[in-house]
Amino acid sequence: MEPMPMPAAPPASSADVRVPWHASLRTRLMLWVGLLLALLLLAGFATAFYAARERVIADAEARTRYEARQAADRLDATMRSVRVSGEAMIELSNRVTLTRAELLEAMEAMLDANPATVGGLVALEPGVLADRAPLAQYVGIAARGVPDRDLLADGYDLAGREWYQRTLQATAPWWSEPYFNETAGGRYMTTLNLPLRDRDARRIGMVSLDVPVQALSSSLESLRMVAGQRTALFAPEGTIAVHPERGIAFAHDLPGYIASAGRNDLAPMEAARAQQRALQFTHSDPRSSLVRYSVLQPVGESGWTLQLSLGRGAMLSGLDSAMRMLGLIGGLVALLAALAVLRLARRITVPLTELTTSAGHFANGEFDWPVPHDTRGDEVGVMARALERARDSIRQQLDEIGRYAAEQQKLQSELDIARGIQMSMLPRDRDFASGDIRYRLQARLEPAKAVGGDFHGHFLQGDDRLWFVVGDVSDKGVPAALFMARVVTVLEVATAASDAPDRVLADAARHLSENNETCMFATVLCGVLDLATGDLAIASAGHDAPLLRHADGRIELIPLESGPALGFDAADAYAVWRGRLQPGDLLFAWTDGVTEAFDGDDLAFGEQRMHDAVCAADGAADACDGMLIAVHAFASGVAQSDDITVFGIDCTSQHGQAAWSMALHVPGERGRLADALAGIEEHLHANGIDKARIHDVQLIVEELLCNVMDHGAAAGADAMRLDATIDDGRIILDIRDNGTAYDPLTHPAPDLDADLDDRPIGGLGIHLVRELSQDARYHRDDGWNHMRVVLDATLPPT
Repeated sequence: MEPMPMPAAPPASSADVRVPWHASLRTRLMLWVGLLLALLLLAGFATAFYAARERVIADAEARTRYEARQAADRLDATMRSVRVSGEAMIELSNRVTLTRAELLEAMEAMLDANPATVGGLVALEPGVLADRAPLAQYVGIAARGVPDRDLLADGYDLAGREWYQRTLQATAPWWSEPYFNETAGGRYMTTLNLPLRDRDARRIGMVSLDVPVQALSSSLESLRMVAGQRTALFAPEGTIAVHPERGIAFAHDLPGYIASAGRNDLAPMEAARAQQRALQFTHSDPRSSLVRYSVLQPVGESGWTLQLSLGRGAMLSGLDSAMRMLGLIGGLVALLAALAVLRLARRITVPLTELTTSAGHFANGEFDWPVPHDTRGDEVGVMARALERARDSIRQQLDEIGRYAAEQQKLQSELDIARGIQMSMLPRDRDFASGDIRYRLQARLEPAKAVGGDFHGHFLQGDDRLWFVVGDVSDKGVPAALFMARVVTVLEVATAASDAPDRVLADAARHLSENNETCMFATVLCGVLDLATGDLAIASAGHDAPLLRHADGRIELIPLESGPALGFDAADAYAVWRGRLQPGDLLFAWTDGVTEAFDGDDLAFGEQRMHDAVCAADGAADACDGMLIAVHAFASGVAQSDDITVFGIDCTSQHGQAAWSMALHVPGERGRLADALAGIEEHLHANGIDKARIHDVQLIVEELLCNVMDHGAAAGADAMRLDATIDDGRIILDIRDNGTAYDPLTHPAPDLDADLDDRPIGGLGIHLVRELSQDARYHRDDGWNHMRVVLDATLPPT
């Protein structure tokens, strides 16, 4: 349908557009521009405020960096003094041969001379001292609350300690992580460990010096006196030794604190700490949205790092009093400007408000509401007259839109009816049996529009000749649907009067080329199957050759030479391929909507993916349903560009198990539940199952399928499969879905004696499954929920 022409508004006259200078709103606004200078003054105050704010922040950040460096230097001096004491002890032991007592006295003197240390360990391997005995003596400073301790006398396994072995292997002193030391008065300590070497560089022992963490923390006390300033101290491996929040120090390392407290804003600091490099950055605490400026400063070469941070609010606290005065002045200026703007608004906006009121009535459909000020000579008058013209134009457009909407609704209704008629023309899936051989014929069609040009069909000729056709009409939509109806009719008539597919296509070509002024055409695959022998004869009019999957899994593209499509000039000859469909074989045909389905990157589905889907299919139904699932999953939401049709015939022997299967989308194919129940009924009835038992099976299938359809999407499911097998006097139902693992059999049995109002919702369906079945089991298999229900094929005696 062509769009309705839009009525043109009458052109505006020059008298409506041009406004005399003395009546212009511009002239009136210029009379008040002096009052608006107050706004410029306010802007100046605001500019000064922001400039001062940035300067204060810059100064505070520079001070924070300076204080962080100074504090790190103080800590480094303390730690270097400890290291100097330890190295002096080592140098003494290397230069002078000391007895056990002299060595301990020297150690005590070194510790006493350094106020940061409270004790230390001297450990020597056997054979170092003159008495050849090992030494492991902890020397404590009694005045600092730490006693001496002979570790060997206490049975302490010094050689088995990781820190001892690490020190023996070390090439340089190293600081330990903080630890709680009850011997040293219940305090947290950190230890400097230094390896001992003899003159031949052999490892002979170690010296360690204990420093209370409080001794390091006390040097940071002055930093805590600044309001809003926070300090933290991290050991070499990230343990938090000092932290402003209670319960954090010694309980977390920095990565663990970031993870547990959700402090992702500190991630850059952890990376810098691990690399022992300085860092300055601004970050926001996600818990309080407080903005802070932090400086991370390594403490010399000790491996320790110091963090000093200052809150943005504390930086700007000194600016408050000045800003109050600035705000007061700005407020007075703003008040004067507001009074000026108010007076200006009263002069200008009153007529605009009245015009806005009229426009609001127009928006509500009240197009008879009057438009004021349409006689004025200024811009307001021009706007009023434009609004009047717009009102009249909108009124006309609404009338046109109403008529157009009615016609569109009628057209959509007709398209829906046409779709229903077209789909009803297509035959349903059927099974055919001949002796011990069963043929299952399955087809699926999904138009790209309301109606389409793809088709499939089958026609039974006599008792044992089954004709089938699959085709694709050029173009899409209503024209293709009409031509498709003609093609199907012509083919059905031709198959009734022919005994070979090439003759059917030749006859159809002659009829369809007559009076084909639209030059439409259709590609058609036509075949005939002898149900008694399985013999196949197939011919193609411009259509892709089908696939034949043999019982051994081998897939063959039938070598079929294609003739011209139907609808052009009449053709007399079409090549025929002849073969046989044997038990276990599957014949699969399609239209190009399958191979030419595109994903978001404009990549086609292609023949290889189609071959893979056919290879994995379990029969004709699974091949058709699985192909649609694979195509839609590949397209991943991209609009369907062409009609899709898939068609399959499989051949099975009726000896042994009798099986039936169906695949469905979740939850989009809820409407196919009736097809599943009808297919189950047809399959069981064909295998001699009692009608009452078929009813039980249908109840179970409906309950389990509805559970997946109703709740599967929320659990991540998008596909499910139903298999029914008759074997050894049993009916076996297998229902699979790829949702989150869930066992419905864990649902408690309902209390059937309780009142309905007191009984909880749910559980009755699973109770019904348990009661009707002989066995019901659930297991999880390779990402799929698998429910198996087993019933006797015959009803038990009553």
